[in-house]
Amino acid sequence: MIGAVTALGRGVARRVARTGALARFFVGTLGAGVALSAGGRRVLRRVMMNQIWFTALQAIPIIIVLAGILSYLVISQTVRELGRLNATELIGTLMVVAIVRELGPMLTAITVAGRSGTAIAAELATNTVMGEVRALEAVGIDPLQYLVLPRFVAAIVSVAGLILLFDCVAVAAGLLAAVMNGMSSVRYFDIVLGSLSLTDVWLTLAKGLTFGAVIGVVPSFHGLAVRRGATGVPIAASEAVLGSIVLIFILSALFVAIVQ
Repeated sequence: MIGAVTALGRGVARRVARTGALARFFVGTLGAGVALSAGGRRVLRRVMMNQIWFTALQAIPIIIVLAGILSYLVISQTVRELGRLNATELIGTLMVVAIVRELGPMLTAITVAGRSGTAIAAELATNTVMGEVRALEAVGIDPLQYLVLPRFVAAIVSVAGLILLFDCVAVAAGLLAAVMNGMSSVRYFDIVLGSLSLTDVWLTLAKGLTFGAVIGVVPSFHGLAVRRGATGVPIAASEAVLGSIVLIFILSALFVAIVQ
């Protein structure tokens, strides 16, 4: 019993230490952006555009499919059930609160974390194992500026843009579902736009920036923290994705608590 408690305490201590290291890593990344030179900014733009191409543009098809199917299924069932109760005006609340505000940002972030977070962690872990990170440090190049910062900025831009795309596709797919179930397009847009507020807009934007920062920092942290050789690469990738998704859920809950 005492051994189990001791092991649990050590596990908690390690996680607390890891959380502190992650926080310092995040602050260091922000500091690297402030101290960036003119030449560093040129490199940042080049690497960042490559990351945006992979993280955002190549993820557009899967985001469209997820948003379209989710919204179509939810609105189709909702129109039928609420139509029987003469409460179709609640469709707007469901679309805005459940899909635009909550599920859209969360599913988009989880998708990007699983797709791009894995790639970021594996790439940086490989760089670490192969000694490329030490080589950069040896010639006076800060790995945070060259490796982490472009991925951090690209993740923020990509997630925010993909969330906007998700919401637009969800509204369009919801329109299709509503029309196919007997609701006019004018009625649908009146209900949805009437339920949308400025709070929903800034909250969605805030989630995009926050979730993007998580996906940019957590996989980079795990990738650069590899110390076990080549066998640590898949471990770093799995820990990065798991850590990102858990943190996304926690932050989503915090957003709900703050807004309420």
